[in-house]
Formats: sequence, C-alpha cells, structure tokens
Amino acid sequence: MTFQTFPIAPVALPSPVSFEEVAAAEPQDMASAIGFGLWRALEAAGKDARPLALIVTPAFQNERGRLFGWGASQWGLDHSRILLVRARREAEAIWAFEETLKSGAVAAALAPLEAPSFVATRRLDFAARAGRSSALVLRTRPAGDLSAARLRWRIASAPSAAHPLDARAPGPVRLTAELARSRDGRTGVFTLEQDYETHRLRLAAGLADYGLAAGQSESRRVA
Repeated sequence: MTFQTFPIAPVALPSPVSFEEVAAAEPQDMASAIGFGLWRALEAAGKDARPLALIVTPAFQNERGRLFGWGASQWGLDHSRILLVRARREAEAIWAFEETLKSGAVAAALAPLEAPSFVATRRLDFAARAGRSSALVLRTRPAGDLSAARLRWRIASAPSAAHPLDARAPGPVRLTAELARSRDGRTGVFTLEQDYETHRLRLAAGLADYGLAAGQSESRRVA
C-alpha cells in the first residue's frame, strides 16, 4: 500500500461580491492594489452601464496623486465612465460612499480608506446591496481589525511576465493577490497577469500554485 501525491485542480478566482476590501501588502505595492481594485470594480459591474464612482480625500491625493485618464484606460476602464467624488475628510468620504451606493446610480464604488469602523463597514455592505452595487474599500495599509467585507485581499507587485517578442523587454504586468479572508472560510494565493488586448487581469498560465497557499496538495491513496 503506497500513497502518491497529485496536484490539486486549478481553483477559480472568487467572483465579485457586494463588499470587498483590497490592501497593499507594502507601501510600494499601492499601484498594484489600485489596479486590482479597479479591475474588481469592472468585473463586478459586468455589462451594467451605470458609472463607477471613485471617492477620494485630499490626504490620499497628496500622498498618491490623482487618477490619470490614460492610466485608467490601461486597466480597461473608460475614464468617461468614472464619477469622481472629492471629500474633505475620511468621515465625509465614508458618508459619500454609503450615499452613492444606496442611490443605485452606480454599478460599483471604490474608496481609499484608512480605518473605517466595523459599524461603518456594515453600513457600506447594506448600502451596496440596497443599491444593487458593489463596494470596494482600498485600504492604505493591511488591516487586522474587524470588517464586514465579504472578501479581503492583500496585493503585492510581482515580476512581469516574459515578453513574447523581446526577451529584454518587460512583458505583461503581474501581481500576487492573496485572499486573506472570505465569508466561506476559503483563502488562497493567486498570481494574475494583465491581458494585452483587454487590459484586464487573468490568472497567469503555467504556474503551479493554482490559487492555493504554498505547499497545499491533495493526497490520494493508490493500491
């Protein structure tokens, strides 16, 4: 009687839900986290023609700059579809976030927030479902506090893929998305790369992690 180990079958990336949190693993990973958040917002919107809202504060813009239309298009987002809301402070941003979601006027809304309370995140989840929208909180740092988010992501930059025509040139953008928490208890690590044509993210082909934490495998008994 022997035991043989086989890799687990590939695991699909979880579909967008009503409320997610996206955090940069390190400060230098914020650009990747923003790109991932925009992509999840687009995935959540699907064929919904309603605009996407971005709620920002001066503190965030002073630290990270403003969203650039051409840069947004490089993530597959038409900048004319963005509804930009500027709030003076985080408390106002949370209020604007909730009201925007409840209004039903947007398909999805994204806001960078530093420390929303658990009650605030509960209200955002309720507002997103009431407005048939999706809420994405972009955490300016990884959070260990309580949150009503149904999925919590930790994003890190990764080396680009190989260029198909020039080995000396950078290839498609890649990042690592760790699903740190989900309502169903599932966690995992996904390596994503950007598609040249659509600019959207996809699971990187030919990698061995298949969306699972390193070292996880399935053992089958062989007689």
